[in-house]
Amino acid sequence: MNIALFTDTYLPDINGVATSTSILRNELVKHGHQVLVVTTVLPHDSSYVDDEQFVLRLPGIDLKKLYGYRASNIYSIKGMREVRDFQPNIIHIQTEFGIGIFGKIAGEILNIPVCYTYHTMWADYSHYIAPGNIKAVDQVAKKIIEKISKIYGETCSELIVPSQKTADALREYGISNSINVIGTGLQLEHFSKQNVNHKLMNEIIDQYQLKDKFVVTFLGRIAPEKSVDLLIEAMLDISKQSSHICLMIVGGGPQLDELKELVLQHHLENFVFFTGPKKKEDVPSYYHVSQLFVSASITETQGLTFIEAMASGIPVLARYDKNLDGVILDGRNGYFFDDKDDLVQKIIELSHSDLTSLCEHAVEDAMQYSSENFYKKIMNVYQKALSKHHYCYKVVSIVPDKNKSYQVSFQFDNHHVILNLPSQVVERYGLSVGQVVDREELDALKDHEQVNKAYQLALKYLTYKDYTYAKMQKRLSDKGDFDEIQIDMIMDILVQKNLIDDYEYTRNYFNRSIKLGIGINKIVYNLKKDGVSPFIIDEFLETYSQDLEYDKAIELVKKLFSENTTKPQYALIQNIKNKLFNKGFSKDVIERAISDFDFTIPKEHTKMLLTKEYHRVYNRYKNRYDSHILKSKIITFLVQKGYEYDDVIEIIEELWEESNDKN
Repeated sequence: MNIALFTDTYLPDINGVATSTSILRNELVKHGHQVLVVTTVLPHDSSYVDDEQFVLRLPGIDLKKLYGYRASNIYSIKGMREVRDFQPNIIHIQTEFGIGIFGKIAGEILNIPVCYTYHTMWADYSHYIAPGNIKAVDQVAKKIIEKISKIYGETCSELIVPSQKTADALREYGISNSINVIGTGLQLEHFSKQNVNHKLMNEIIDQYQLKDKFVVTFLGRIAPEKSVDLLIEAMLDISKQSSHICLMIVGGGPQLDELKELVLQHHLENFVFFTGPKKKEDVPSYYHVSQLFVSASITETQGLTFIEAMASGIPVLARYDKNLDGVILDGRNGYFFDDKDDLVQKIIELSHSDLTSLCEHAVEDAMQYSSENFYKKIMNVYQKALSKHHYCYKVVSIVPDKNKSYQVSFQFDNHHVILNLPSQVVERYGLSVGQVVDREELDALKDHEQVNKAYQLALKYLTYKDYTYAKMQKRLSDKGDFDEIQIDMIMDILVQKNLIDDYEYTRNYFNRSIKLGIGINKIVYNLKKDGVSPFIIDEFLETYSQDLEYDKAIELVKKLFSENTTKPQYALIQNIKNKLFNKGFSKDVIERAISDFDFTIPKEHTKMLLTKEYHRVYNRYKNRYDSHILKSKIITFLVQKGYEYDDVIEIIEELWEESNDKN
C-alpha cells in the first residue's frame, strides 16, 4: 500500500507528534508499505539530514510559541505534483496546520480516503492565542478550536485519538464520526536496559555531577502547559530536606529561559539541571541515569514520555489526568500526586525506598504499547477507511457555465466533487441529474476537465504567438498541473483543430525568414531548435512550391485512407483535411475532394483499428499507472481520439483480462 503521512512537525523535532509519525512511518516501511512523509522544511539552523528516501519538505516559518512547529502554505503545486506521482492509496493527517490542510486538499483532488489523528487537545493550548491570558479572548479561542476540531473530525474517513479522554472531549464537541482509540506505539527496544549506552551514561553523570544522586527527570517540551515550574517549586522544598535529590530537565521550548531564571532566583543551581533538547538516539540514556520520571502536565493526550520512561525501567510520578488511566497504575508502576506538597512527600519517600518492584512492573506494563501492536491497529483503521470510501457518484446538478461548458456536481455520502466539463463531454457521456457513475468514469471525467483547462490555457498562449508541437507540449508540461496522458490528449485536440500545426508553422517561418533575408541553413537550424521534425522540414522543402490540383488531392485522400491504421472515421477526415491544407491545397479543392470521397469504414475495420490503438495505448502506459487508473486513462484517451464510448467499453471488456494475463 502507498501511504502519505502529512505532518507540520517531524524529525529532528522533539515532540510527541514528530515521534509518533516517525514510529508509524518506520513500522509501515518495515511491513513492506511505501510511505511518503510530507512535512515542513528543516529549521534554518538545523544540520539534520533526512535518512529516508521519501520525505517531502515544504517551506515553512518557525512558530516561536509552538516549539518544533512551522507554519506552511496550505497548498504547493510542486508538492501536489510529487504526491500525485507517488499515487497514495490513503492519506493520514497528523496535524491541523498548513501541512494538515494540504493533506485534506490532496485527498479531495486525488479522491482517496483521509484518516486523521487528533494528537493534541488544543483547548489546553489556547493561552498561546489569547494575548496576556485575557479570559474573554481565551474563551473565544477555545470556541474556535472546538469548531476547527469538529470540521477535521467530521470530514475525515476515519478519526484516530490516542486516549478515551480525547474521544470523550471530541464527542462533547459534537463529532459523530467513528472514533478509533489507539495509543501511539513506541519502539520500546531502544529504551530497554539490555541496550544501555554505558559510555554516554557516564558522560551525562560526569557532566551534571549525578554520581550518588537520586535523579528525578522530566523529559519533554518546556512550555507553560507542561507545568515544569511546579516541579522546580517542589525542588525548593525538597532541597531543604535532602541534599542528594536532584531534578534533571531534558528538552527545549519557549519557557526554557524563564525557568532557568526561576532556578537562579531560588538558588537551586546545584539541584536543578537543564540539558536542552537531545537527539532521539541519546534520549534513552537520560532515562537510564534516572531513578524516577516526573511530570506535572495535565494536557497530555497519551503521555509518550511516560511510556518511554517505564520501558527504560524507571517508575513514573504524574499529576492525575484521565488520559493516563491505564498507563499509570498507582502503586504498581508509579504513583499519581495531587499537588506540590504531595509530590514533595512522594519523591522523598521513594528516594529512601526499594524501587525494584516498581521498575519491573513499569517495564512489563510498557510492553502493551509496542510499535508492532500500534501498526496492527492502524492498519485495521486504514482498511475500514478504504472499505467506506465508496466508488459510486451521483450527479446532483448540472449548471451551464461560460465557454460552452457545465459545472457538474457529484456526491457520495457527505463528499462533493464539482467538475467543469465541456458540453460535448457532457453529451458524449450522457450525463444527467440522478445518474450514477463509477470511479473509473469519474476519473475519466476528471481527465476531461484537466484537458479542457489545458485547452483554455493553450488558447491563451496562442493568442500571443505561434507554437510548434514540441514547444507547446513543453510549455504545458512545465505548468505542472497536467499529467503526461492529459498533455497527449490536449495536443491531439490542438492538432485536430489546426491550432498547432508544424507544417503551417514551418511554411510561415519560411516565408517570413525569406522576406527577412535569412539563409536556408539558418532557417532549418531554427526550425529544428523549435522542435520541428526534420521529416516535416524535408517534406516541406520538396513540396513547398507545387500547385496541387483536384486529381492530386483525390490521389492523396485515397493514399491516406488506405494507409490509415489507427484513426476512426471522424478523426481520419479531420486528419486528411489538415494534411491537404498543410500540403497547400485551396479550401474549395479540399471541400470538394472530401465531399466526393466515400469514407465509410466497415465495422470490422473500425474494430481492428480500435484494437490496435488500444494495445498501443495500453503498452505505452501500463508501467506508469495502477490497474484501475490505467483503465480509466485508456477509456478517456480512446473516446477523445473519436471512437464511440460503447465501442471503447466493448473492446476493453474483450481485451482487458487478456492484457493483464500477459503481464
